[in-house]
Amino acid sequence: MAGIVVIADRTTSLGFRLAGVECIDVEGDGDITGLLLELVSGDRYGLIVVDERLFNRVPEKVMRRIKKKGYPVVVPITIPRRWVEKEVVESPMARLIKRAIGYQIRIKK
Repeated sequence: MAGIVVIADRTTSLGFRLAGVECIDVEGDGDITGLLLELVSGDRYGLIVVDERLFNRVPEKVMRRIKKKGYPVVVPITIPRRWVEKEVVESPMARLIKRAIGYQIRIKK
C-alpha cells in the first residue's frame, strides 16, 4: 500500500507528525530537487505533500518530468507561517458606558 509523506520545515512537520503522517524535515528554504526525484523513483509513496515555498524552488524541467510520470502525486500546500487572531475587542469606552447605563451600545469609528 502506498503511503503519504510531507516535506516541510521542522516546525511545520511537527503538526503533521502529531496526526500520524510521515514527514521529512528540510532546513530553511533548502533545495529538495534531489530528494523529490528520489521519492518519485521509489514505489513507497502514493502522495507527496510539499510546502509551497519548497515546491516553488524545484526547477520546471524536473516538475515536468514528475508530472509526466504521474505517480506518485506531488501536491504543494500553502502553510501559514503565523496565525493571526481576529477577535473583536470591545472598546474600553463602550464597556464603561455599558456598566454605567446598563445597556450595550455600538460605537462606530
